[in-house]
Amino acid sequence: MANEVANPIDFRFLDEGLGGPLNNPKNKRKRREDEEERAAEESAMEIVQPAKKAAIGGATDSKPVYGKPTYDGTLAGKVSGRKWKQPKTCRAAALKVTGRKSTLEELNRTREIKKAYKARMHELKEQIRLNKRAKREQVELRKKIKHENEIRSQPVQRITNPKTLKKMSKKQRKLLRVIPD
Repeated sequence: MANEVANPIDFRFLDEGLGGPLNNPKNKRKRREDEEERAAEESAMEIVQPAKKAAIGGATDSKPVYGKPTYDGTLAGKVSGRKWKQPKTCRAAALKVTGRKSTLEELNRTREIKKAYKARMHELKEQIRLNKRAKREQVELRKKIKHENEIRSQPVQRITNPKTLKKMSKKQRKLLRVIPD
């Protein structure tokens, strides 16, 4: 987490006077040599400016740049904290393979196939619609025949005397039906 943002202050050699290896008088010569080497490295190190400025807010131009600068100046390796990351060589959009355009003959052929498909679908739908209509008519005819057969099979009592009709109540008269001969 500490490597995410490059910090210009190096805390690795910080001594807070706690009697660490830096305060040991035996290492005085070694410490001087290390300081001289660091000073020589800093003076020899050139600051490479990237082609584009980094998108990190507050980034100053005085920071040293590690690794090879890529096409737009973004870096991989030490700065990003991901040592496995390879520097970019080209834009990601440039790696995408663009599809080839189809010719006029191919377009016409696909149009004909679509047109034939739509025509066939229309025929099939029309055939289904006609089959449903025929089936519906058969069901209605079957119901009508069944109803007539039920009426025929019921017991029938002929009323010839008009006085019996007058004696019947309204409810009884509603139940009566006239059957054609």
